Amino acid sequence: MSSDFGIRISGLRAAFATLFLFPLAAPSGAADATLLKGEVDGRQLAAAIAREKGHVVLVNFWATWCVPCREEFPDLVRLEKSYRGRGLRILGVSTDLAKDLPKVEKFLAAGHPDFPNYRKKSGGDDQDFIESVDPKWGGELPFTLLYGRDGKKARVLSGKQSYADFERAVAALMADPGA
Repeated sequence: MSSDFGIRISGLRAAFATLFLFPLAAPSGAADATLLKGEVDGRQLAAAIAREKGHVVLVNFWATWCVPCREEFPDLVRLEKSYRGRGLRILGVSTDLAKDLPKVEKFLAAGHPDFPNYRKKSGGDDQDFIESVDPKWGGELPFTLLYGRDGKKARVLSGKQSYADFERAVAALMADPGA
């Protein structure tokens, strides 16, 4: 019985390492068995965005308790499938609390996103995180940032967006050779 317990603990250690020690290791735009890639702070998120230079990047901040976030999430999944071959990369960032991790995993499992999702790093000051993402962000959700192919922030979308809203914003950036 004790050896069986040891095997289960080892499996948990491996799962923990996959979820939390290697949060930014997933290839961009690729589906992965791990639904939540781990935690990010503002600096780590900026590094993930910078690694996507040459692509249009959409970063969406959401939470499971946010009804408009849940309503627009299927549009992001659809948008990513439609535009991934044209150079769009989407990154999702859950702002849920650590205690809500099971809800986040369940939501992602039901939504089937093929883009990486992270959770805002626990601890620290939420306002510091918000300001590191965008000093003009008031913390409202959903909140979306779009970056041009040059890696520079090009557009901010605050509040719930429709598929058409996302598509217009993305298409404009993809058509702009300087973006």
